[in-house]
Amino acid sequence: LSQDEVRRLATTAERERIGRDLHDLLGHTLSLITLKLELARKLYDRDDARARQEIGEAEAIAREALAQVRSAVTGIRASDLAGELASARLLLECQQVHLQYMPPPPMPVEVERGLALVLREAATNIVRHAQATRVQVDFMLEDRQLVMQIRDDGRGGVQAEGNGLSGMRERAAALGGQLTLQSPRGEGTLLTVRVPLVAATTPLSPASLAQGGAA
Repeated sequence: LSQDEVRRLATTAERERIGRDLHDLLGHTLSLITLKLELARKLYDRDDARARQEIGEAEAIAREALAQVRSAVTGIRASDLAGELASARLLLECQQVHLQYMPPPPMPVEVERGLALVLREAATNIVRHAQATRVQVDFMLEDRQLVMQIRDDGRGGVQAEGNGLSGMRERAAALGGQLTLQSPRGEGTLLTVRVPLVAATTPLSPASLAQGGAA
Protein backbone atom coordinates (compact mmCIF):
# COMPACT_ATOMS: atom_id res chain seq x y z
CA LEU A 1 0.00 0.00 0.00
CA SER A 2 2.88 2.36 0.80
CA GLN A 3 4.49 1.70 -2.59
CA ASP A 4 1.18 2.28 -4.38
CA GLU A 5 0.69 5.55 -2.52
CA VAL A 6 4.19 6.77 -3.44
CA ARG A 7 3.58 6.00 -7.10
CA ARG A 8 0.15 7.66 -6.98
CA LEU A 9 1.66 10.85 -5.54
CA ALA A 10 4.42 10.86 -8.15
CA THR A 11 1.86 10.38 -10.93
CA THR A 12 -0.32 13.18 -9.56
CA ALA A 13 2.66 15.55 -9.41
CA GLU A 14 3.57 14.72 -13.01
CA ARG A 15 0.01 15.32 -14.21
CA GLU A 16 -0.04 18.69 -12.47
CA ARG A 17 3.25 19.62 -14.15
CA ILE A 18 1.93 18.62 -17.57
CA GLY A 19 -1.25 20.63 -16.93
CA ARG A 20 0.74 23.73 -16.02
CA ASP A 21 3.01 23.35 -19.05
CA LEU A 22 0.08 22.99 -21.45
CA HIS A 23 -1.74 25.95 -19.88
CA ASP A 24 1.34 28.16 -20.16
CA LEU A 25 2.02 26.97 -23.69
CA LEU A 26 -1.48 27.14 -25.19
CA GLY A 27 -3.43 29.63 -23.08
CA HIS A 28 -1.67 32.81 -24.25
CA THR A 29 -1.14 31.54 -27.81
CA LEU A 30 -4.78 30.61 -28.44
CA SER A 31 -5.97 33.89 -26.92
CA LEU A 32 -3.66 35.80 -29.27
CA ILE A 33 -4.86 33.85 -32.32
CA THR A 34 -8.48 34.54 -31.33
CA LEU A 35 -7.85 38.28 -31.04
CA LYS A 36 -6.03 38.34 -34.39
CA LEU A 37 -8.89 36.56 -36.16
CA GLU A 38 -11.55 38.76 -34.54
CA LEU A 39 -9.67 41.83 -35.74
CA ALA A 40 -9.25 40.32 -39.20
CA ARG A 41 -13.00 39.67 -39.44
CA LYS A 42 -13.81 43.26 -38.48
CA LEU A 43 -11.29 44.60 -41.01
CA TYR A 44 -12.61 42.26 -43.70
CA ASP A 45 -16.14 43.54 -43.13
CA ARG A 46 -14.82 47.03 -43.88
CA ASP A 47 -12.90 45.71 -46.88
CA ASP A 48 -9.66 46.77 -45.19
CA ALA A 49 -6.42 45.43 -46.73
CA ARG A 50 -4.98 44.94 -43.24
CA ALA A 51 -7.27 41.92 -42.80
CA ARG A 52 -4.90 39.84 -44.95
CA GLN A 53 -1.96 40.85 -42.75
CA GLU A 54 -3.79 39.90 -39.54
CA ILE A 55 -4.76 36.50 -40.98
CA GLY A 56 -1.15 35.88 -42.02
CA GLU A 57 0.11 36.73 -38.54
CA ALA A 58 -2.50 34.43 -36.96
CA GLU A 59 -1.36 31.61 -39.26
CA ALA A 60 2.28 32.15 -38.28
CA ILE A 61 1.37 32.09 -34.57
CA ALA A 62 -0.62 28.88 -35.06
CA ARG A 63 2.31 27.19 -36.82
CA GLU A 64 4.67 28.20 -34.03
CA ALA A 65 2.20 26.89 -31.43
CA LEU A 66 1.99 23.57 -33.28
CA ALA A 67 5.77 23.23 -33.23
CA GLN A 68 5.83 23.98 -29.50
CA VAL A 69 3.08 21.41 -28.81
CA ARG A 70 4.98 18.75 -30.73
CA SER A 71 8.11 19.55 -28.74
CA ALA A 72 6.18 19.42 -25.47
CA VAL A 73 4.58 16.07 -26.36
CA THR A 74 8.02 14.65 -27.19
CA GLY A 75 9.22 15.77 -23.76
CA ILE A 76 6.19 14.21 -22.05
CA ARG A 77 6.75 10.90 -23.82
CA ALA A 78 10.41 10.97 -22.88
CA SER A 79 9.60 11.59 -19.24
CA ASP A 80 8.61 7.98 -18.52
CA LEU A 81 12.04 6.92 -17.29
CA ALA A 82 12.77 10.20 -15.51
CA GLY A 83 9.43 9.94 -13.72
CA GLU A 84 10.11 6.33 -12.78
CA LEU A 85 13.50 7.32 -11.35
CA ALA A 86 11.81 9.99 -9.22
CA SER A 87 9.18 7.48 -8.10
CA ALA A 88 11.89 4.93 -7.25
CA ARG A 89 13.72 7.53 -5.17
CA LEU A 90 10.55 8.24 -3.16
CA LEU A 91 9.86 4.54 -2.71
CA LEU A 92 13.40 3.66 -1.61
CA GLU A 93 13.96 6.62 0.66
CA CYS A 94 10.72 5.79 2.48
CA GLN A 95 12.63 2.64 3.46
CA GLN A 96 15.83 4.57 4.37
CA VAL A 97 17.56 3.50 1.14
CA HIS A 98 19.41 6.31 -0.66
CA LEU A 99 19.09 6.31 -4.46
CA GLN A 100 21.63 8.11 -6.64
CA TYR A 101 21.24 8.29 -10.41
CA MET A 102 22.30 10.20 -13.49
CA PRO A 103 19.61 11.74 -15.76
CA PRO A 104 18.55 9.30 -18.49
CA PRO A 105 19.85 10.22 -21.96
CA PRO A 106 17.60 10.59 -25.03
CA MET A 107 16.39 7.26 -26.41
CA PRO A 108 13.54 5.79 -28.49
CA VAL A 109 10.16 5.89 -26.77
CA GLU A 110 9.69 2.11 -26.79
CA VAL A 111 13.11 1.62 -25.17
CA GLU A 112 12.31 4.26 -22.58
CA ARG A 113 9.06 2.56 -21.57
CA GLY A 114 10.65 -0.87 -21.36
CA LEU A 115 13.53 0.32 -19.18
CA ALA A 116 11.11 2.26 -16.96
CA LEU A 117 9.20 -0.95 -16.23
CA VAL A 118 12.43 -2.85 -15.52
CA LEU A 119 13.49 -0.10 -13.13
CA ARG A 120 10.13 -0.21 -11.34
CA GLU A 121 10.39 -3.95 -10.76
CA ALA A 122 14.03 -3.67 -9.67
CA ALA A 123 13.22 -0.97 -7.11
CA THR A 124 10.38 -3.08 -5.73
CA ASN A 125 12.69 -6.10 -5.40
CA ILE A 126 15.32 -4.03 -3.58
CA VAL A 127 12.75 -2.81 -1.08
CA ARG A 128 11.41 -6.31 -0.46
CA HIS A 129 14.56 -8.40 -0.40
CA ALA A 130 17.92 -6.60 -0.63
CA GLN A 131 18.30 -5.05 2.84
CA ALA A 132 20.31 -2.32 1.10
CA THR A 133 21.19 1.19 2.22
CA ARG A 134 22.35 2.63 -1.13
CA VAL A 135 21.35 2.15 -4.78
CA GLN A 136 23.06 3.54 -7.88
CA VAL A 137 21.50 3.73 -11.38
CA ASP A 138 23.78 4.49 -14.36
CA PHE A 139 23.32 4.76 -18.13
CA MET A 140 26.10 4.12 -20.67
CA LEU A 141 26.62 3.66 -24.40
CA GLU A 142 28.63 0.62 -25.48
CA ASP A 143 28.95 -0.46 -29.13
CA ARG A 144 25.57 0.96 -30.19
CA GLN A 145 23.95 -0.53 -27.12
CA LEU A 146 22.26 1.44 -24.38
CA VAL A 147 23.21 0.02 -20.98
CA MET A 148 21.29 0.57 -17.75
CA GLN A 149 22.93 -0.66 -14.53
CA ILE A 150 21.21 -0.86 -11.15
CA ARG A 151 23.56 -1.59 -8.26
CA ASP A 152 22.73 -1.99 -4.57
CA ASP A 153 24.87 -2.63 -1.49
CA GLY A 154 22.49 -5.20 0.00
CA ARG A 155 22.98 -8.77 1.09
CA GLY A 156 23.27 -10.23 -2.46
CA GLY A 157 23.09 -13.97 -2.90
CA VAL A 158 20.21 -13.89 -5.43
CA GLN A 159 20.04 -17.30 -7.07
CA ALA A 160 16.46 -18.35 -7.79
CA GLU A 161 14.61 -16.24 -10.34
CA GLY A 162 11.14 -15.27 -9.20
CA ASN A 163 8.38 -13.75 -11.29
CA GLY A 164 9.87 -10.26 -10.95
CA LEU A 165 13.28 -11.14 -12.39
CA SER A 166 11.74 -13.32 -15.10
CA GLY A 167 9.48 -10.43 -16.09
CA MET A 168 12.47 -8.08 -16.33
CA ARG A 169 14.28 -10.56 -18.58
CA GLU A 170 11.21 -10.78 -20.82
CA ARG A 171 11.00 -6.98 -21.12
CA ALA A 172 14.68 -6.77 -22.06
CA ALA A 173 14.24 -9.56 -24.61
CA ALA A 174 11.20 -7.78 -26.11
CA LEU A 175 13.51 -4.84 -26.87
CA GLY A 176 16.05 -7.16 -28.50
CA GLY A 177 18.33 -6.90 -25.48
CA GLN A 178 19.43 -8.98 -22.55
CA LEU A 179 19.58 -8.78 -18.77
CA THR A 180 22.42 -10.09 -16.62
CA LEU A 181 22.62 -10.38 -12.84
CA GLN A 182 25.65 -10.51 -10.55
CA SER A 183 24.81 -11.12 -6.91
CA PRO A 184 27.63 -12.55 -4.79
CA ARG A 185 26.49 -13.23 -1.24
CA GLY A 186 27.19 -10.32 1.07
CA GLU A 187 28.40 -8.04 -1.72
CA GLY A 188 25.22 -6.55 -3.13
CA THR A 189 23.57 -7.04 -6.51
CA LEU A 190 24.33 -5.61 -9.95
CA LEU A 191 21.58 -5.79 -12.57
CA THR A 192 22.60 -4.86 -16.11
CA VAL A 193 20.25 -4.37 -19.08
CA ARG A 194 21.71 -3.99 -22.59
CA VAL A 195 19.41 -2.82 -25.38
CA PRO A 196 20.54 -2.34 -29.01
CA LEU A 197 20.01 1.04 -30.64
CA VAL A 198 18.95 0.17 -34.20
CA ALA A 199 20.01 2.22 -37.18
CA ALA A 200 16.59 3.90 -37.37
CA THR A 201 17.11 5.56 -34.03
CA THR A 202 19.40 8.44 -33.15
CA PRO A 203 22.52 7.04 -31.44
CA LEU A 204 23.75 8.64 -28.27
CA SER A 205 27.10 10.37 -28.45
CA PRO A 206 29.66 10.05 -25.65
CA ALA A 207 29.50 13.85 -25.34
CA SER A 208 25.75 13.79 -24.64
CA LEU A 209 26.24 11.12 -22.01
CA ALA A 210 29.04 13.13 -20.42
CA GLN A 211 26.80 16.19 -20.34
CA GLY A 212 24.01 14.12 -18.77
CA GLY A 213 26.39 12.84 -16.11
CA ALA A 214 27.62 16.36 -15.38
CA ALA A 215 24.02 17.53 -15.00
